[in-house]
Amino acid sequence: MTNVLSNINIKKTRVSELLKRVSDLTLHLSEEVRANFTALTPEQLFWKPNERAWSIAQCLAHLNAYYSFYIPVFKERIKNTRFRTPGEYFVSSPLGTASILAVKLGKVKNVKRRLKAAKDYNPLVNATLKTENAVQDFLDYQDEMLKIIAESRFINIRKAKCSLAVTTLIKLRLGDAFQLVSYHNERHVEQAKNVMKTPGFPKGE
Repeated sequence: MTNVLSNINIKKTRVSELLKRVSDLTLHLSEEVRANFTALTPEQLFWKPNERAWSIAQCLAHLNAYYSFYIPVFKERIKNTRFRTPGEYFVSSPLGTASILAVKLGKVKNVKRRLKAAKDYNPLVNATLKTENAVQDFLDYQDEMLKIIAESRFINIRKAKCSLAVTTLIKLRLGDAFQLVSYHNERHVEQAKNVMKTPGFPKGE
């Protein structure tokens, strides 16, 4: 992380542009999930290319587990932050930028670079992650996220901060956390779509 931080170019962005970008990406991912996964059979949703790979349902269960942490945290921060005056511009912190770059896909949506999932959020390790109804649960969380993004326009998303899901010892600016969640979602929706392209994926009815 130290090497990544040293090479980061911090840019100033209009808050309105940032919120539109994460909102548009959230809407796009909901459309992608509806178009690709809602008509799949249980066999297709739970099919895995190999024992160490994730199924489509597991990819979405992973995202839903993070949402189950972040959605209440975002709501609490927006409701209770003392930073009630919105800023015109947002600047990511070095840590926020590094976290976002770690999960963000490249221009060709390359997901070959592996990231180690935290044990609590890894469906291969944590058997309690809810995979049933994972598609609809994800879409419901997405709707909540869109409302949160809209509500955040009335606070300062640079000064308001929230804890990370993987550790409460580190806090990110709310604007960075929004981007982290959105780009992390994009990464694993793309991973789930790639499952469908894998040889041996079950044919539909």
